[in-house]
Amino acid sequence: MFLLKLELQGFKTFAQKTTLSFLPPKGGVSPITAVVGPNGSGKSNFSDAIRWVLGEQSLKLLRGKESQDVIFSGSEGRGRSGFAEVSMTFNNEDHTMPIDFSEVTVTRRLYRDGNSEYLLNGSAARLSDIQLLLAQANVGQRSYSVIGQGMVDHILVSSPEERKAFFDDATGVKQFQIKRHESMLKLKRTYENLAEVEMLLTEIEPRLKSLKRQVSRLQEREEVEKKLRDLEQGYFGTMWWQLTDELVGVKEKFSRLDIQVNKETSEVAALVEKVTAMEREEKDKDVQDDGLIVIQKQYNDMQRKRSGFRDEQFKVQKEIEMAKVRAQSNWAPLPLTKIIEGIEGVTLGLKGLREMKDLDAVYAKIDEMLSASTTLVSRLQRPSPEDVVSDPKMIARVVELGEMIAGTETELKTLEESMKTHAVTEKQVRTELFDLQRDLRQKQQAIHLVENQRNAVAIDLARLEERQANLGRDMDEQLKELAGDIRGRRVEIKVDTAATYPEIQRLRYKLELIGGIDPEIVKEFEETNARFSFLDGQVSDLRSAVADTEKIIDELDEEIHKQSEKAFKKINDEFEKYFKMLFGGGSCSLVKMSREEVKKDAEGDDLDEAVAQLGETEKIALRIREREDRIVGIDIQATPPGKKLKALNLLSGGERALTSIALVSAIMAVNPGPFVVLDEVDAALDEANTFRFAGILEELAKLTQFIVITHNRATMEKADVLYGVTMGDDGVSNLLSVNLSDVTSGASARH
Repeated sequence: MFLLKLELQGFKTFAQKTTLSFLPPKGGVSPITAVVGPNGSGKSNFSDAIRWVLGEQSLKLLRGKESQDVIFSGSEGRGRSGFAEVSMTFNNEDHTMPIDFSEVTVTRRLYRDGNSEYLLNGSAARLSDIQLLLAQANVGQRSYSVIGQGMVDHILVSSPEERKAFFDDATGVKQFQIKRHESMLKLKRTYENLAEVEMLLTEIEPRLKSLKRQVSRLQEREEVEKKLRDLEQGYFGTMWWQLTDELVGVKEKFSRLDIQVNKETSEVAALVEKVTAMEREEKDKDVQDDGLIVIQKQYNDMQRKRSGFRDEQFKVQKEIEMAKVRAQSNWAPLPLTKIIEGIEGVTLGLKGLREMKDLDAVYAKIDEMLSASTTLVSRLQRPSPEDVVSDPKMIARVVELGEMIAGTETELKTLEESMKTHAVTEKQVRTELFDLQRDLRQKQQAIHLVENQRNAVAIDLARLEERQANLGRDMDEQLKELAGDIRGRRVEIKVDTAATYPEIQRLRYKLELIGGIDPEIVKEFEETNARFSFLDGQVSDLRSAVADTEKIIDELDEEIHKQSEKAFKKINDEFEKYFKMLFGGGSCSLVKMSREEVKKDAEGDDLDEAVAQLGETEKIALRIREREDRIVGIDIQATPPGKKLKALNLLSGGERALTSIALVSAIMAVNPGPFVVLDEVDAALDEANTFRFAGILEELAKLTQFIVITHNRATMEKADVLYGVTMGDDGVSNLLSVNLSDVTSGASARH
């Protein structure tokens, strides 16, 4: 591969389109092209143009301050250009560039508005793709392919790190370095993405665990609720229909007694009417016993008084029974915390027994714990109506009324005896009236017994109705719409309500401990879990990508190391050869400065232990740092003949120029590029060294194509083509060419 032509338009002083054509190799030797002209004519703009089209971004190296400085700025006789364009055309018949074109043209164009573009054979392309393609052909804008004014000396005075980029081109590993650089960028981006994803996972994981616990509790709650609902349906169904059946029986009994009371009340009313009529009849006959009438009146008053006491006693007893039913309905078991406190108290008491020596104290402690446990059990069990303690005032009132009723009954018996005595002493004519009065008393006593029975049944009926009403409210509260189904359909299987109720309470406590959970938690859990799973998969993919990229970098490092070591040794040997050729003796060498040695000195022996304690992601970050370029830079040591110094800054300007030329010559001898541009690199040489330099160029022309910008006659003599650059009054550079092969045979540039 060799350079065919260079085209400039609007670039710096080349306002009009200018083309430099280059001769093809002949007989294995590439023709040397020399560009000559007075100072300020624009010769060095050719080297700037080549560096610019190859992708140079440093305005300092291009001798400008702004990007628009490369565009022709105009002059008195010519307007400024709207854009700058440079094209380089290569002969690629040997396919040194891995592209299916025999000719490859690389173009860079910059407009005054700041827009720019790169073209490859007329098609838009990325700079990175062009740079990789050129690197594969051993061409680069900062390599030894283009050595401009001052760059020869710059190679020596630059830092070791800056020299490394130069030697990457020199050893032919630039293409691998570009790929390695891209791989390192990819590795760093992948690591950053991995760290970000792991940070997200770290943030999401606690929330996911919390949601998972809540979902588990929600599932447990659903199971408990289902079991509780089944138990409640059986319990409430059994209780409801048991009460319903009892109510039916009690209502029938109450109805029979009520009919009997009504019937006997009617009979008593008839007797009362009959007795009243006879008493009126006796009164009309002026036959009456004032004493008997008084006793009869007292007897009737006492009966009314007894009935009043009985009615009040019935009401109080009914209220007591209702209070018992309500107390049972309103009963609530102890909270779980109180149960735990009670059990802990008993447990502590049992532990304390071990330390007691006094038998009486042990018995007293046992009695205390027995009382506490009995109290706890009683508070945990649902009380029956008989166990509910009624209001003492109401009980006292019932007792008091019972005593008052007993007193009235005693009075009534006394009055009955008085009336019997009067009946014996009365005349025979009044025997019938006395018999009626006796029958009336007996009938009233019979009614009293039946009324007592009916009142007792009425209390039972009220108690059952109250229990059923309370049960209905509990059913409505606990079962909601299912309560109607239980009332409308008799349960087929009855349950043991005494054993079922504690289990219902236990399940209710369990639900209370689980607490209420928003059903939206399930949706949030599913979304969070899906995101967590996705991110976890991304972590696996990213770690796999990191491993693959590290493998690629390691392979590139191996290739770079293998190729650079071999080439570096050859360059070192050639450097010493050309150094001695130019200086007539002396010694020189190139020394690599490795990062591993510096790092090892800084970190010491504790590195392995520190690495072992790192997490997986931190180890990746450490490996990224370790995979930074292992060679920090290149140091150059040179000792001219007759001197002992090695530091480059102690060399004179001419010695530095000769050393740089020796180094460049060594690199071109070991790894020649398709072309080399030398911009006045011989400016600092004396006449003798100029001839030596020209001889080296002639020798190296067998390996590469030279484009030399020079003022020296010795260099011009070796040229096959001369281009002269002039500048007119309009500030525009013009080009003149001379092909020395067309000159009369035997002539040269000197004639």
